[in-house]
Amino acid sequence: MSLFTQHTDQTAPPGAAEVLAKVKAKYGFIPNLASYVAETPLALDAVLNLSGAFDKTTLTPQEQQIVLLTVSALNGCSYCKTVHTAMGRMAKMDAEILQATISLTPLPDRKLNALRDFTRKLVEEKGWLQESDVQAFLAAGYTKAQVFEVVMGVALKTMTNYCNHLAGAVPNPEFVEMAEGKIAA
Repeated sequence: MSLFTQHTDQTAPPGAAEVLAKVKAKYGFIPNLASYVAETPLALDAVLNLSGAFDKTTLTPQEQQIVLLTVSALNGCSYCKTVHTAMGRMAKMDAEILQATISLTPLPDRKLNALRDFTRKLVEEKGWLQESDVQAFLAAGYTKAQVFEVVMGVALKTMTNYCNHLAGAVPNPEFVEMAEGKIAA
């Protein structure tokens, strides 16, 4: 949609400009998602805080990316699929696991496959899982706390996927190059 402004740290509304400046300092550029969500400092702050909290979960960096990529694939968000492919490379994810996660095909690792299946069911069933679905996740070696950590990841990606869809955000060239392995992630 062309309804939304792609802000910079110079054009963003008060409160968002400062946050965008920090994001720019962290990445060296302003991710397109942040440039659109900067329309409201509250939403930008929510995305960054939830993302920061999800980074602190007990899920490994690879497991976090499996959750985020699975949700993005299910929601058809090319922006987030690109970003999290790049982040998956940074987390040293095997190319086969990355591709299987994006294509929603079985993963070669039993535990990671259980995580991806649990995430998928959470999204598809809108949280209305059967006890057997949760038991299968727990039996794969995950904890009850991690059930809710996955829910946190689903919430984060649902928010960012929807923001990207509404704004028509396209992946930044830097993320595309990282996802393709052209520059170090």
